[in-house]
Amino acid sequence: MEAKFRPGHFLFSTFFLFITSCAYFNTLYNAQRYFDEAEKIRLEKEGKAIPLSAMDKYGKTVQKCEKSLLAYPDSRWKIDAYLLMAKATYYRNDYELALEHLKRVVAEGKKHQVQEANYWQALCKWKKGSSQAAVIELTRLLEIADNDIKARCHLSLSDIALEESRTEEALDHLERGAKITRDRAQRGVIYGQLAEMAFQRENYDIASAAYSQVITNSLAKEKVEHAHLQILKILRLKKNYRSASRKIKAMLTDDKFKNISGNLELELVQLYKNQGEIDEAINRLETIVNDRQRTLISAEAYFLLGQIYTSDKWLPSKAKEYFEQVGKESARSIYKPSAVSKSKAVEIYLNSLEKLEQYASLTEIDTTQAMVKDTTDTTQYTNISKLPEKSKPELLYQLGDLEAFTFDRPDQGIEFFNQIVANHPESPLHSKALFTLSLIYADRGDTLMANQTIDSLVHLYPNSEFASHLQFGTEVAEKPEETLYRNAEKQWEHNPDSARHSFRTIIDSFAQSDLSVSAAYYLGYQYDLSAEIDSAVKYYSWIQENHPNSEHAVPAKERLAALQMALAEIAPDTTAIDPVGQIEN
Repeated sequence: MEAKFRPGHFLFSTFFLFITSCAYFNTLYNAQRYFDEAEKIRLEKEGKAIPLSAMDKYGKTVQKCEKSLLAYPDSRWKIDAYLLMAKATYYRNDYELALEHLKRVVAEGKKHQVQEANYWQALCKWKKGSSQAAVIELTRLLEIADNDIKARCHLSLSDIALEESRTEEALDHLERGAKITRDRAQRGVIYGQLAEMAFQRENYDIASAAYSQVITNSLAKEKVEHAHLQILKILRLKKNYRSASRKIKAMLTDDKFKNISGNLELELVQLYKNQGEIDEAINRLETIVNDRQRTLISAEAYFLLGQIYTSDKWLPSKAKEYFEQVGKESARSIYKPSAVSKSKAVEIYLNSLEKLEQYASLTEIDTTQAMVKDTTDTTQYTNISKLPEKSKPELLYQLGDLEAFTFDRPDQGIEFFNQIVANHPESPLHSKALFTLSLIYADRGDTLMANQTIDSLVHLYPNSEFASHLQFGTEVAEKPEETLYRNAEKQWEHNPDSARHSFRTIIDSFAQSDLSVSAAYYLGYQYDLSAEIDSAVKYYSWIQENHPNSEHAVPAKERLAALQMALAEIAPDTTAIDPVGQIEN
């Protein structure tokens, strides 16, 4: 029997196909919406661990994709679903599953889908430990892909190079990627990394231009605020004080910069210090500590006050009070370890000065009798008890060392060392004082005095270790861990890579030193701030294992517990988390 054409049946079939197609598209649309929302959250926290709220939305993306593929396995949008699901799975750290989805895209996708899948395959290989395979694939894509994929390849190649300490190569990829990317969020990320690397290398023109691009393009409010502060710092470093001052004062009156107003005030203090306006700096700092109590800002302000009173204004007792206040204002302040160290240094200095004055209070006869140490004479025994445990040359050397190397007052240090040279030729510290003086003079560029001191040392102590080192041109640091720590502190602002290396050297080579604890806490805190949790845990744990009774052990233990709890929360599958109960970062 011949079948007859039924218009009604045709219309129904067409309508059914249209409805099912729309249903599939809507499901995929919702998956894409969840993914876009997750991406926005992730990019806003760029440089930190992916927030749980973003992880939840990536999970919902996967759920929607799976639902659409299960209901409509032959839809024309199925490859889009596999690709979207692979990206979401990648960010949830399930690289094996992401690779399975990407294989399907490569096998059945169109040219642009295959290229994007190849890009994500490379990233999965990198995260699984095959960085060389990732580099080969990303480099191949640079030759054939469109600009969007190329830009992402440059960014990823930069990350890999940076991870492997190939800094110049990383910088090159960032510059090339920044020029071709069209995506605003991606542009903000690239320029942010480019700016930081250029700043570390003191290429301030490139850094300033890149930070301006971060302000224009970044979706992360913290990154934009940081970029503004870095531009101000660059103006100060280039001694463009007037422009920096005008910019700061304008920003302080703008509510848009309310969150960083404290940082702006601290930057204004640095401007005052650089221009020698110390009283203005002190007044501003005193206002900060009164208006912003118990904050990271007030902690830093107290630290700066302590520095001023051990350098520009020599009032060590007052400086000690300020240094001791740093930790009270904020236990999480990066300045706390250094403040503790400097407070102890001031205490040692004041005690040594007091003991030196005890010698001055004794008559020459008393001192001579005491040195004889005739215990048969009660009077002489009393005189001995008046003397400090350390000899006068020992106290003079300790004071000179603190003045020259801890408080950065070389002129005052030279005076103490010269007292040993002039008045205590019998002391074992006589040769050491000459040696230290030669180093100070050389560091100051006073070649004449350096050479005269070296000649005296070599003449008086030709066979000494100090003379040998000077003759062979070998530099000797009296306290290498202190020198490393001091240099690391100075380098942190301009060259954090070098500073990190110095801190690690202190931890590895001087593990029993008090400064090793400070170095570990400093690094742990820095990684903590940038949400590099594994590294932060590593250094906090090191403190617990090696110096459990140190002052830094308590805050390190607290942060270690908090980070381990955060890691435990991230680890489980969060796709079923109730949005009402989720933790927002």
